[in-house]
Amino acid sequence: METLTHTDWQRMLEFVRSLYAPCSLDKFPTQVLTALPKLVGAETFAIGSFNIGDTPFSPRFYTFPRYEVGMAAESFTSQRQNFLAHPVAQHYFQTLDGQALAISDFFNEQEFQCREAFYAFFQSFGLADQMSIYFQLPSIGNADRFHQGQDHLVLSISRDRRNFTQRDRLILNLIRPHLQQAYENLVAFNQLQYQLVEQHQVTEQAAIISLSINGKVKWMTQKAGEILHHYFPPSNAKFFLPDLLQRWVNHQVFELVQSTETFTSPCPLRLELDGRRLTIRLNYNTELGQIYLLLEETQPIEFSIEVLQMMGLTKREAEVLFWLAKDQSTNEVAQLLGISDRTVKKHLENVYEKFGVKSRLAAVIYIFQHLGILNK
Repeated sequence: METLTHTDWQRMLEFVRSLYAPCSLDKFPTQVLTALPKLVGAETFAIGSFNIGDTPFSPRFYTFPRYEVGMAAESFTSQRQNFLAHPVAQHYFQTLDGQALAISDFFNEQEFQCREAFYAFFQSFGLADQMSIYFQLPSIGNADRFHQGQDHLVLSISRDRRNFTQRDRLILNLIRPHLQQAYENLVAFNQLQYQLVEQHQVTEQAAIISLSINGKVKWMTQKAGEILHHYFPPSNAKFFLPDLLQRWVNHQVFELVQSTETFTSPCPLRLELDGRRLTIRLNYNTELGQIYLLLEETQPIEFSIEVLQMMGLTKREAEVLFWLAKDQSTNEVAQLLGISDRTVKKHLENVYEKFGVKSRLAAVIYIFQHLGILNK
């Protein structure tokens, strides 16, 4: 059985370290191929990727140090039959056994020459044999512009003569699981990084302020700062809350600290300025001991008959309540709508029943609260 020397193991360790060095998925093939020559000799080193399924067959190759070999390989193997003319590739398609194998394991020199187009491709670059390892790629998606969603990978070393040894085979087989693990690590890292970027973008689009338990600002998104500057000018909101908001927060925090019950979000603070409405909600993360303020800007809801109908009232009930809320008397509403006082009172009774209230004032307060016109 072939064994490796102390020097071989040192070089193997250096190569494995280079595999696990952080880099982007796009740069990983270059990182692998530039480190591989220090471990095993060859004229050309290549990383390729391809699909086995029914999707369009379009292998991608990157070669070192002769980049033109990769471009020629992509063109030649774009037809599946040319790709499968390679005996090691055909073996992998049939078995998914990705262990190191060479063309010379399948064809003697004469048999190789009989595969005219396949043999001519290798001869055009002065190559006589190739040894390869294969494995299935993790799901990369669109994060890798080189492989572009391909699902299998091949790493090859090509020589100008048939002189691969058992040492070469052993080295490729030993690095194969590390190569696969390094790819999986990079994919997981890149996906996490992408999610963090997405999360950061979403967070920045939201107006959020993080506070310590003593009510001091820890951080805030840019949008939150812009909103505070609009409603509380001039404001040094990046470091401190405006006085009005700070007093409200201090009161909520005091209630929070004094309370022995499970925390429930307090009633939001609402402000209006220049036709814009700001709603500030406070939430408390008990595990982190951290307070968050969520700032939401909305257009104020105009009090109208149509809005009252949307709250479940009939058109006539909405008309009655609308004018009563405008401080009209029962008689004035009756004359305005061309109905009797008794009919006005009947519609009002229906409103009480729907809203679960018992008086005209309670009905008006109910609608103002639910429309956000009046804080609860």
